[in-house]
Amino acid sequence: MQATVPEGRRAVPSRHAGVWRAVLLSLLAVLLALPGAVLTAVRIGPWELGTPWVQLLSGYPLTVPLTLASVLAAVLVGRRRRVRLVVSAGMVLVLAVQLAMLAPRLVPMLAERGAADLAASVMEGPGRLLTVMSLNVGSSDLDAAALLDAVRANHVDILALPELGPVTLERLENAGISGLLPYRVTDVDSANVGNGIFSAFPLTTPGRVPGSQFFQSRAVATVPGIPSGIHLTSVHVNSPRPGHVPRWQNDLNELAALQNGAQANSPTVLLGDFNSSLDHRGLRNLVSTGLSDAASATGRGLWPTWPANSPAPPFVQIDHVLVSRELTVVSFTTVPVPGSDHLAVLSELSYRG
Repeated sequence: MQATVPEGRRAVPSRHAGVWRAVLLSLLAVLLALPGAVLTAVRIGPWELGTPWVQLLSGYPLTVPLTLASVLAAVLVGRRRRVRLVVSAGMVLVLAVQLAMLAPRLVPMLAERGAADLAASVMEGPGRLLTVMSLNVGSSDLDAAALLDAVRANHVDILALPELGPVTLERLENAGISGLLPYRVTDVDSANVGNGIFSAFPLTTPGRVPGSQFFQSRAVATVPGIPSGIHLTSVHVNSPRPGHVPRWQNDLNELAALQNGAQANSPTVLLGDFNSSLDHRGLRNLVSTGLSDAASATGRGLWPTWPANSPAPPFVQIDHVLVSRELTVVSFTTVPVPGSDHLAVLSELSYRG
């Protein structure tokens, strides 16, 4: 005989149903927070790890929405206050650590922005701002005319082109790059491991970065008003794909060693494809030599640059403009160029004097 609930009284939820709800939501919260928690430990740990952790760290910011969802799941645990409190506290802790590490890349540096605003407000006449641009040109599918249109539209003074091959160089010549940027240092190779720096200012070169599979061109641009010139490196670090992580680490270490040995008070710009984000220890070590990341300095430190011109939208930031203390970052943005799987990175810089 089926039991009935007296009229005017509500059915009491099953105690077991409440327990299962708490268990399932707690499990869901833990699973959602797990990627962020594990990668946070990898990121802040003292160890140097290889595959797959290096590759996974490239997408570290993408774990934040999952951790947010885990906090929501923990809040919905139900009447089990003690369980809800413990689970929520754990999820909130993971989220807080993640946000603490990512926030500096989202909040413009106050001192840097103040100096940039002042510099921009007093600029008069051409040549007072230096505009630099970099694009990994990749395969020979690059639309050279579109690239030069972007150079014209943005008044680019210095253009760095990692993976510059002879076919792409010929297309750029035919499109008129010599008329826009008449000075150059090129290390072109038919295997598409080449590189090049094109400039509106005269260039001299100390030779490319040693010890790298990919050519990384270096030059000193003679810029009016800057006594020592600007020291440039068109960066192309080996990608940290499986089996190449040691080469990737060596490339970043070599750049850091060169920067540590650089002459004091020499304005320096490293720009190009670092195949690294600021969640990688190697890039953070390079920045710690006295450089600033232009994207982070303007609050755009999570703007993705790869992959471009593909079905998937860009989701990782591996292309950067790094500048020394003698230079102020005025602006940073990205520019799409047909034919490349990277977005170009573009930054306006001002010499502090």
